Amino acid sequence: MSNNSKETESRSAFNQGNYVIILMSCIIIIVGLALMTGEGSTATSFQPDIFSTRRIVVAPICCLVGYLSVIVGILWHR
Repeated sequence: MSNNSKETESRSAFNQGNYVIILMSCIIIIVGLALMTGEGSTATSFQPDIFSTRRIVVAPICCLVGYLSVIVGILWHR
C-alpha cells in the first residue's frame, strides 16, 4: 500500500525555486511602479519632474524586467 500512497500524492506544477523567482519578480514590479509615482501637472501648474529619467526610463525598464522574470518563473522547470 505504500507504493499507492506515493502515486496518489499530488504534485505541484511549481517547485520552491519557481515561487522564489515569481516573488522576486513581483517585488521588482512593485519597485518599478513606485518609481513612477509623483506629482503630476495640473492646468494651473507644470511639474517638470514628470519627464525625469527615473519616471520615463528607469521605472518602465524595471517593470519590464519584472514581467519578463515572472514569465521565466512560470516556465522554469528543474
